[in-house]
Amino acid sequence: MAKAGLLFVGTDDGVVLFSDPGGVGRWLRIGQELRGRAVRAVWPAANTPLVVLAAVAGAGLQRSEDGGQTWRQALDADVRSLAGHPRDPQALYLGASNGSIYRSADGGASWDLSPLNRRPATSVARITVAADDSQRLYAGLDAGGVWVSADGGASWAPYGAGLSGAVTDLASAPDALYALVEGLAYRCASADARWEQLESGSEPGVALAALAGEQPALLLARPGGIARSADGGASWTTAEPELSWEGGLTTIAAVRYHIDTALAGSGGGQLAHSEDRGRSWQILKQGLPPIRSISAARLA
Repeated sequence: MAKAGLLFVGTDDGVVLFSDPGGVGRWLRIGQELRGRAVRAVWPAANTPLVVLAAVAGAGLQRSEDGGQTWRQALDADVRSLAGHPRDPQALYLGASNGSIYRSADGGASWDLSPLNRRPATSVARITVAADDSQRLYAGLDAGGVWVSADGGASWAPYGAGLSGAVTDLASAPDALYALVEGLAYRCASADARWEQLESGSEPGVALAALAGEQPALLLARPGGIARSADGGASWTTAEPELSWEGGLTTIAAVRYHIDTALAGSGGGQLAHSEDRGRSWQILKQGLPPIRSISAARLA
């Protein structure tokens, strides 16, 4: 029997919930919760996707244990970003606007503040976990630069050199870390290397995603379309067909349970997906509130 899918779409008016009961791509809208609040990030647990976390503007970190039907506050903090890794589904991380980084070892039920040992002290715009190491974390800062932790957030150090400007997104691949800084894409291969700017076109980027596999694919969302690179950002192709993105693209995300699938959302409430590693895209849903974040999970 096919495994059912769950889809959580964070918007300017709460989180919209979808279900794919037969695992056939027929996504049914099943609810909209946390209305009246902007949901900056949403994260379903990899092993128990009915447990969902949401970073909600003005309402801290919210946690649901029933697939998003009901919520309670799990942490009183201005959360900017959430991250985890399928290899260690109980370990979760978040970054806050005051520079705090929190860790959870129980799927987000409780949280501990990351030690102050060389921890970045400015707003954490984006936090992500390395593609090939569930203990290695990266934090992109509003004040510029990226920090790395090799021990699950216990200690931190700067990552790479020569990166200035607010970091708005990060994407990890086995060969390198990618950052989006004021609309420009950068690549850095190691902590002691310099950040290299990628020639990704004249239109500024708004979000990044990396798809795993023997040949990782890097996806760059721009307001008017999606660019794809299969060679670490050395060259780019434009996804087909060139859709009319109402309000401009705002976010893009890899689907954790399927390496070929990605999702994207627009400011005009369009939700789209790709099943061929970002080469082509189709609109799944329209008429949603402006989309800020997307995450998918699959029920066993």
